[in-house]
Amino acid sequence: MEVNDMKMIDLPTRGTCFGFAGPDNHMVSLNVPAANDDGREHQFYSFDIEYDPEQPDKLTVCLLEVDQDNFIHTVRKSISFPASLLADLVSKRKATAEEVATWQAMSDEDE
Repeated sequence: MEVNDMKMIDLPTRGTCFGFAGPDNHMVSLNVPAANDDGREHQFYSFDIEYDPEQPDKLTVCLLEVDQDNFIHTVRKSISFPASLLADLVSKRKATAEEVATWQAMSDEDE
């Protein structure tokens, strides 16, 4: 089979990454892939937590989609909210027993 005959797009996974922009190449976002039903990185969807230098105390969460031409589109976008709200939520969040069991099972598979 020639490469041109292939129908399925096999996009490489990116993992969690930072986004950089501007003349000084400052970090402006954190991109986290969405998960499939099986817990693996979703091939087309990810979440972006965006920082706007003009509103340094605000964040925006976006759902992004990669189309078949490998272009990224914003599917949904939250309103901007105080960064302290996210920090407070993260500091209070405790893993559920189910989440801990899943993480332990994943680390056992890696060994």
